[in-house]
Amino acid sequence: MNLAEFPLCALSHRLPAGVKTLHFEDQIWDQSRNEHITRHLTVTGSDAYGLPTALDDEVLLGLVQLSRQRNFADRKVPFTRYQLIRLLGWRDDTKTYDRLEESLNRWTGVTLYYRNAWRDRQRKCWVDEKFHVIDNVWLCHRNDSRPDTPSGAPTSAFIWNEVLYRSFQAGNLKALDFEFFKGLNSAVAKRLYRFLDKRFFRRHRLEFDLKELGWNHVGLSRSYDAASLKRKLRTGILELEQKGYLHPMGDSERFRKVCSGQWQVLLSKAALRSENRTPTKRAPEGNPIVAALVERGVALAVAETTVRDHAPEKILRQMGVFDWLVARKDSKVSRNPPGFLLSAIQNDYVPPAGFISPDEIARIEREQQEQRDQADQRKQDRAKAEHERDQNRHQAIRRFLDALSPRERDELEQAAWKSAASLQRSLFSGEGSLAKAAKRAALETHVWRLLKESAPAVLRD
Repeated sequence: MNLAEFPLCALSHRLPAGVKTLHFEDQIWDQSRNEHITRHLTVTGSDAYGLPTALDDEVLLGLVQLSRQRNFADRKVPFTRYQLIRLLGWRDDTKTYDRLEESLNRWTGVTLYYRNAWRDRQRKCWVDEKFHVIDNVWLCHRNDSRPDTPSGAPTSAFIWNEVLYRSFQAGNLKALDFEFFKGLNSAVAKRLYRFLDKRFFRRHRLEFDLKELGWNHVGLSRSYDAASLKRKLRTGILELEQKGYLHPMGDSERFRKVCSGQWQVLLSKAALRSENRTPTKRAPEGNPIVAALVERGVALAVAETTVRDHAPEKILRQMGVFDWLVARKDSKVSRNPPGFLLSAIQNDYVPPAGFISPDEIARIEREQQEQRDQADQRKQDRAKAEHERDQNRHQAIRRFLDALSPRERDELEQAAWKSAASLQRSLFSGEGSLAKAAKRAALETHVWRLLKESAPAVLRD
């Protein structure tokens, strides 16, 4: 529990060159003294291996788990690297073995300086302590690709520092759901879970100063202002909400402004959570927006809170952006899609360039369909008008021909044959259907020309 109070590691996987010290402090009320006391922790790394990082924090918890499996019976804990890698859930390859050895080297070189910050369970007070985390490590590489040697004896071992081991022996321990911890994605969520799991031991509703929580208990950079701290913490909080550990809240309830530059953070443990899995989602009823969020992986309770705290238009707009990113397999949503969606809703995420909303797509599709419908209608109107013109033309030609005497018609046909094009005249010979059609076409063309030239009134009729 002492190790959970302050961060021992940087949140990032890499630190700037030359950074070898971390400082944390806070104030707590000491009932025995009836006053506030200031607690300090300084973490220093060796010149060769530097400060521990987020991955090293996982290794440290793995070492605690190895000791727990042996009931903390001895400072010296035998193990194999393969056993520890399997416990951590890491990939079994050469790179992982090298990374594990680097982490053990780093922990061996780390020194912790507690001032009024190390809880002595026997004396029931805060004391000053300075110590390494691990005093010694033996790594035997022979046969270390399997859990045990043929004789069944582990091949490696480490020794806890005496101060830390005394704390274990004194019972200053609380069971941690290590599988749940490993299932978390972000370093912020993992750090929050460890700290809150200790603080929730007696109370299920806690309030912290934003900067104290972010800077001193999670380990965020002290260069972050209030807005940056809220943004960084929100990613871990959202994941813990999604996993069913924290009770979901909107930003207005989660973050409360005390005065200029000072904010309070409210964190409440979820009422029920399986220790081994996230809550089973039940089928939502009623609100279709809640159902839409659940379909996208958001836990039901979180979806209901989100719908309660945010305008429907805002949620629908961000779901449109989310669906667009998912369809394109964007890396922004690949790691934790529900968490990204919730963060986008709360922070009013600005869509990337090229995004077209579903409403805009629907509008464009409607306009395109309207344009196609209008083009089809124009085509039909042209065909109808052309058909009517043909009908009027045939009727005018028929009326003109019916008014002629046989002699006049014969003379008209002769004139039509002479005025026909040479190719058309070549089809006149014979008595077949082709010859009859060619003569009829030539006659109608000739009559229509005469009507247009000399009888426009007939055409109008």
